[in-house]
Amino acid sequence: MMSENKYSDEDIVLKLSKFGTVYLYKQITDDKTNIKGNANQKERINDFFKALVKFEQFAEKLKSTTLFPNLTLLLYGPPGTGKTSLIRAYAREYKINVCVVESDRLVSSLLGETVDNIRNAVETAMDIAKKNGPFILFFDEIDAIGSERSNVHEVGEIKRAVISFLQTIDRISYEGVPLGIIGATNHQQQLDSAIWRRFTFHLEFDFPDFELREEIIKSFIERITFAGLMIEYNTIENELQKELIKINSIAEDLQETQQISSEDMIIKRVRELDENKLITLTYGYSGSDIERGIRVALIKSIGENKPMTYKMLYDSLKLVGGTATHVERQELLSSPTTIDLSHEGNKLLGTFRENFNEEEFQEYLSNIIKIFENIHNIFEKNTNLIEKSRKSKNPEAKFYSIIEKLYKLKNG
Repeated sequence: MMSENKYSDEDIVLKLSKFGTVYLYKQITDDKTNIKGNANQKERINDFFKALVKFEQFAEKLKSTTLFPNLTLLLYGPPGTGKTSLIRAYAREYKINVCVVESDRLVSSLLGETVDNIRNAVETAMDIAKKNGPFILFFDEIDAIGSERSNVHEVGEIKRAVISFLQTIDRISYEGVPLGIIGATNHQQQLDSAIWRRFTFHLEFDFPDFELREEIIKSFIERITFAGLMIEYNTIENELQKELIKINSIAEDLQETQQISSEDMIIKRVRELDENKLITLTYGYSGSDIERGIRVALIKSIGENKPMTYKMLYDSLKLVGGTATHVERQELLSSPTTIDLSHEGNKLLGTFRENFNEEEFQEYLSNIIKIFENIHNIFEKNTNLIEKSRKSKNPEAKFYSIIEKLYKLKNG
């Protein structure tokens, strides 16, 4: 399928830069060996790239079957967990250029323009793939153009955008173009069901567990050491090893006594023992969060012309915070004030019904909802109250903490 009149690298960048950022494989620096964890995801991504490279060899034969492959890959999970980095790393390995399409360059308030932008981006990429061979079009924040059409809050333009996107995927498959379509989202619950059906691979990315966090931190401090920068490597490595042994011991104890040892329980037990060290501190951190904290520590070390110490690293990681906390807070503050009577909520209300007659129950419930909505409004106006509720032990702060937990019941 490749044409003799190939597009130059400059042509590719010029044609697609209005839709996002073009990563030419020769210029990509991401290395999969530096991206720890996600072994299953790496295997599936590797399969995807292998198929894309060999696609043209089998395209014509596959057209005669009912199993014509749809070269699509959907990545979902919290930000900073390696979705985009891994795609760039494999693109480099397989020598395939990538355009990361940015949603703000596609979505427009003008009628019909979003649909045109999606169509133009895909058609341009198809043209490049026909002439140059395998190419990747990566839709970052795909929920911006692929959100659930049944959502009453979605306007007609977004619904048309979803339909247009689905049609373009079908067209790529039908024409047998070596163009891989990859989508990534941090809000998978907002995606239209048809989007899920169109993507062949669904890969979930999550926050690293305590063993992987130890591996990530160790990897970074090794790279700093190899670079010849000042760091108290042995001290930090020894502390990490001791903490990991302690955590594994607690996990085993919990397994024996309760037949369960979720990381939530393990971290809670460690913190009860006042053992909040690097691995425990970074619970709910993504790999990017850890990297960011290490960069802060590195800047401090260079600025003070001193070796990076364990305390310096701990303080820097604590300063940057973890994505899980940021996401949790954002969801808490952006959620509607109505209460969804989930399974847990219904159990709670059932307990109330056992102690009051129906008239009293309805009156109490009405009053509770009013109080609940007022407190939520206070939260929206003063986000500092959330932090206070976690740190303070006075009755008022505990009350806010209870309200925060009640509010989360809407998610079951």
